[in-house]
Amino acid sequence: MTEIVVIGDEHDTALGRLIKETLSMTYRVLYIKGNCFSDSGSGYELVVHDCPSPRLEGLRSPVIVAKRNASLPCSLPDGSTAIVNADRHDQLDAVQRSGAFAVECGISPTSTVSFSSESDDTVVISLNRSLRALSGREIQPLEIPVTKNGSDIYTLMSFTALRLLLDDFESELGRLI
Repeated sequence: MTEIVVIGDEHDTALGRLIKETLSMTYRVLYIKGNCFSDSGSGYELVVHDCPSPRLEGLRSPVIVAKRNASLPCSLPDGSTAIVNADRHDQLDAVQRSGAFAVECGISPTSTVSFSSESDDTVVISLNRSLRALSGREIQPLEIPVTKNGSDIYTLMSFTALRLLLDDFESELGRLI
């Protein structure tokens, strides 16, 4: 089981929608938001907590995904991996203070994940340097075309970063077993 904590504006539902719709094709996704709970898909279990400001005590090595304007807690659990907005210095500072591993998403080519081109319905997401997935596999820099489906570019970058960490691209890159 992998625990994923999505932090940020509760009215920003794009990331949650992508997680539930896309990841449930490969995984069993237990999605918790407020008092609502959904369970979809089958396979390796992902427990997703979506909340504006979570309590992280008791979580072991979670993957934390910060929405665009999220405020991260002052301390993150040991072994955390945080997907953060490279343009938000407060998010970067929180991760650095906690010693968590940061996956920075932003428009700069120095960010771990950025994008290289955009059309009306597609954005090409770039992994700019190698990344060790949770499976232990090293994923080398690459570009992935992603359909926008009404999502903003930061949401698409952070969701793609999450999928890379999970080593999940419908066996194109491999999958967490």
